[in-house]
Amino acid sequence: MAKKVVLVIDRDDDLGQKAGISSPVIGRDNVVSAAVRLGTADPEDSDVNAMFAAIKIYDDLKEKGDDAEVVVVCGDKSVGVASDSKIAEQLDRVVLNLKPSSAIVVTDGSEDEFVLPIISSRVKIDSVQRVVVKQSRTIESTYFLIRRMLNDPKIARITLAPLGMVFLVYSIFLIMQRPEWGLGGIIFFLGIYFMVKAYGWEKNIANFLDSVRVSLVEGRVSFIFYVTSAILLIIGIVHGSNVSINIPDAAEAVSTFILYSTWWFVLSGIFTLLARAADAYAENRRVSKYFTIIFLLIAFGLIVWASAHYILNPEAPNALQNFAGSILGAILIAAIGVLTLKRF
Repeated sequence: MAKKVVLVIDRDDDLGQKAGISSPVIGRDNVVSAAVRLGTADPEDSDVNAMFAAIKIYDDLKEKGDDAEVVVVCGDKSVGVASDSKIAEQLDRVVLNLKPSSAIVVTDGSEDEFVLPIISSRVKIDSVQRVVVKQSRTIESTYFLIRRMLNDPKIARITLAPLGMVFLVYSIFLIMQRPEWGLGGIIFFLGIYFMVKAYGWEKNIANFLDSVRVSLVEGRVSFIFYVTSAILLIIGIVHGSNVSINIPDAAEAVSTFILYSTWWFVLSGIFTLLARAADAYAENRRVSKYFTIIFLLIAFGLIVWASAHYILNPEAPNALQNFAGSILGAILIAAIGVLTLKRF
């Protein structure tokens, strides 16, 4: 039985996607063959270097008389829960078959090291070896290295997409002759971008954009709903900004923006949900849940709108009673939506 495992982590499954090799790959000869096939398919993939580094570590251990084995485990191209679950499943099989006492983990970067807690929960980690490829320090080689990195779709999405949006946002405000608003717009966009990355919403956004594309290509009525939703969203932002932009007090400005834009946003959301319902109907899927969400969205909008109205006019006649009535109305609307879902 192998007492020490030299473990290579390929979190995004380049080995499977590019070389067509299923994992786990166990044994020196198998790992060498896998590294050669991956290097032939993509000579610039850093996982090739990680696998050869693991083989060298394995050979060194064998020369010292240690009982060792070299293993490659892969995740999934959708890095996150899916890939980490596959890695955990393969690690369980490796531990069951080899019964190692410890592991030396070999990675090609910090992304693969996110799974270290998964590994340490199954086997003791003696060492973590990060493989960094040596590069020439000349300006020319640095230029070509950066160019190759930007040609990688994964890196391009992370770096070029936010930079492009930053330039786009700032150029819009320049065209509007409001460059002083550009910084605020950039910070707002970056805040949204960081939240999307933090909560892993990229896949949901990609699925939504794909739905819009399919509705256009297939000539579905849902495309009109999507376009209307986008227009209403823009109107809400512009209308709320025009009303609140000259208010000096920050709390009052935000409340005014919310008061005058909430229902535009709600209408935008309703048209988006109607588009999703139309797509579901065209694909013979259940549509009732979308109408339930519409009721919940209206209820949410009523609460937000009433809160902003109360903050701006707390001394108005019956202000508190109107606020409480809005909350009760929102609860009633939400209840109707939930009952509709249960019934249909």
